[in-house]
Amino acid sequence: MPASASLSMPYPAYAEYPSAPGISAVQTDGGTVSVRWEDGLESRYHAIFLRDHAPDPDTFNFETREHSREADSYPAGLKVSQAAITEAGALRLTFAPEGLNATFHSGWLRANDYSNRVTQDPAAIAPTPWRGETLSEIPTFEGANILTDEAALSDWLVAIAEYGLGRLRNVSTQDGTVLKVARRIGPVRTSNFGEIFDVKAKVSPDSNAYTGLALFPHTDLCTREYEPGLQFLHCIENSVPGGNALYIDALAVAHDIRNEEPETFEALTALPWSFSNRAKDTDYRWRTPIIVLGPDGEVAEIRLTGFLRSPPDLPFDDVPRAYAAMQALCTRLRDPKYALSFAYAPGDLVCFDNRRILHGREAFDPGGGSRWLQGCYSEREELLSRIRVLARGK
Repeated sequence: MPASASLSMPYPAYAEYPSAPGISAVQTDGGTVSVRWEDGLESRYHAIFLRDHAPDPDTFNFETREHSREADSYPAGLKVSQAAITEAGALRLTFAPEGLNATFHSGWLRANDYSNRVTQDPAAIAPTPWRGETLSEIPTFEGANILTDEAALSDWLVAIAEYGLGRLRNVSTQDGTVLKVARRIGPVRTSNFGEIFDVKAKVSPDSNAYTGLALFPHTDLCTREYEPGLQFLHCIENSVPGGNALYIDALAVAHDIRNEEPETFEALTALPWSFSNRAKDTDYRWRTPIIVLGPDGEVAEIRLTGFLRSPPDLPFDDVPRAYAAMQALCTRLRDPKYALSFAYAPGDLVCFDNRRILHGREAFDPGGGSRWLQGCYSEREELLSRIRVLARGK
């Protein structure tokens, strides 16, 4: 394929881009290209960005859909020397000093309009913080459909992305079903508890989870550098008195603390706690703030497994402030307005964002019946990837 060949689609051709709204006008000053759309929006793109994403076989490997060149390989003095709209409505550019001609699909340009921060990523789902006092029930779906119906699977995954959790009802109670459901999203993550773990009361427990004790709301495996992004819990048996599940949206809690107790919020985001998970053959430890912020200052994740906290590794004068902030957070987490509580029924399966949703339970009597949950872990990126693939509709 010659470098000047016209392409109807840009390199990531797994996706389909709409042709509307079309381009009504284009102009360039060499360093940037301005596109006016039929709906009145104006978009601007830098010449280096357009050259770096030119749908050209010297720039991309069309078989792998990956870049073939590094960002420093373009000539000095790079600019757009000509810009025009083709009869098909695409954008035709000539780059100097190479003389390269490249044709950009209008829908791809619109989807990647960084001048207006436009995104058409189907997985870019804004989270909806919730409190138990306003969300009466976890988003719930019919579990029998998930293994065969792509639309049903997509609805469940979108709910998980938005609310941080989603429940399936009437899932088979066969041992190992949780793995089948998790793999509908993507690969599972193995931990020192195995690929799959059974949450039962044990004679010699190596975790509080394997007792009848109440579990304070927490995330799992905050002792790891990379805390699992997704957790699945599948109820196979439950006939014990007590043991109701507790779920709390830490995003809502963090927002309230940020607005109402800014000093506490600052301490929770700045002062690292040490967590450890030690057994005969393993010794996992990690040091992290309780609330982790993203690059734009947003709450990106929470890391809190209170029963795994270790002696703090902090300057002497910071210890009282760290404990005061932790105590303030725990007090909030005890407030009933934040929690959703329910009894697991056999066949219930909950998937939740382990870096956003805190989970716990009330105490139960192991001798009063049987209680068996099976769980496994996966990652946030598997959820987002599957949402994108399902959105293609192919």
